[in-house]
Amino acid sequence: MEKADIFARNRAFWGRERQELLAGKSLFVAGMGALGCVVAEILVRCGIGEIVIADRGIVDPPDLNRQTLYTLNELGESKVGCAAGRLRTLTGQTRVVPAKVSIGDDDIAGLLAGCDGVADCLDNFPSRFALEDALPAGTFMVSGGLLGDYGQLTTILPGRTARLKDLFARPDNTGRVTPVTPPIVFAVGSFMAQEILDNLGGTPQLAGVILAIGMSCLFTERVPIDAS
Repeated sequence: MEKADIFARNRAFWGRERQELLAGKSLFVAGMGALGCVVAEILVRCGIGEIVIADRGIVDPPDLNRQTLYTLNELGESKVGCAAGRLRTLTGQTRVVPAKVSIGDDDIAGLLAGCDGVADCLDNFPSRFALEDALPAGTFMVSGGLLGDYGQLTTILPGRTARLKDLFARPDNTGRVTPVTPPIVFAVGSFMAQEILDNLGGTPQLAGVILAIGMSCLFTERVPIDAS
């Protein structure tokens, strides 16, 4: 199938120039759980040129309520391996690079080199902080989190916005099971993907702002962040 056929609806909205811009971009997705699956799939369908997906985990039964790239057939298999296989079949136009690594334990500098931005889809703060510390100069990071049917996201621009370490100085690391509903995963993942597209185009909407989303009352709220 022609590349033009696959992305015709995209181009009809945002034009050929933006489609070609995306084809030349690379993104690092840290964590291929709930948010990582949604973000990665949307960006591939948008036509991004390369995506590096990083996770060390395997597919477990409790993942299947919200991690959209996996099925019962993949239980016990590597997440990045399964996700890469699925993502490659969506359009055939994105180079997918799987990396079975642990953020915070393994050296990811080589994986980040050449990436235009990072999607923080991790599920714990030590790994998030380690990812933030590893950001190359000039690289943006869109960070998202979930709890129950609530989520939030923001863009981190090193040296220009507040750091995650400043925003979440005393995170709760009790290790208890985190409740998450499927609708909030798709909502936050979609907003993250849009914010990544905006960053790649040079027009981030959430630099210095936290966007909070709640599903029970169907609310969104933009909360300004003091970077001082």
